[in-house]
Amino acid sequence: MNRSTLSTLLCHFAAALAVAAAAAVAPAAWAKPKPASKPAQEQSDKSPGKGKAKSHSLGKYGDWEALTTIGKDKTCYALGAPVKRQPEGKLKDAAANIFITTRPGEGVHNEVAIGLGYPTKENGAASADIDGDGFELVTTGTNAWLKNAAKEKEFVEAMKGGAKLQIKASSAKGTSTTDTYSLKGLSDALARVQQECK
Repeated sequence: MNRSTLSTLLCHFAAALAVAAAAAVAPAAWAKPKPASKPAQEQSDKSPGKGKAKSHSLGKYGDWEALTTIGKDKTCYALGAPVKRQPEGKLKDAAANIFITTRPGEGVHNEVAIGLGYPTKENGAASADIDGDGFELVTTGTNAWLKNAAKEKEFVEAMKGGAKLQIKASSAKGTSTTDTYSLKGLSDALARVQQECK
């Protein structure tokens, strides 16, 4: 599964969260996204997987929630939504979120996916700031990813020890946006994720 497929699934999941937070639908299994260097046409030709399973809450921790999905393979993740979005008027109908996913069957731990909720430029520049500690992001579809996947562990550790995360990106039309996330409860949510998906 590539970034385009995961982007589509994240959009569907975000919409389900907005309609019914208690009964969201998530993909049965997520795969590590392919590098953004793949041609956009090739990415857009892939369709999402057919199988979907219900997500079950493992608990809410501050501003984060730990969830699990059991389909073909077990997936656990921490989910957070921004506490503030700017510009407010332009983003009122666009859902955003961050997933930090663990898929033990694939050997994946703490994979970060950032749903922006609006179309972006392919391979566009974006940034993340955790209490003054900056990370480069790259956009594709409606999502952002760490530009350097090797920094994912460092990024998650900074989030666990931080208080606030800001994501700055631009839409395909050039509108600059800033999403602010509270990191309160993230460490506990990730601990619960790791306990469930060992």
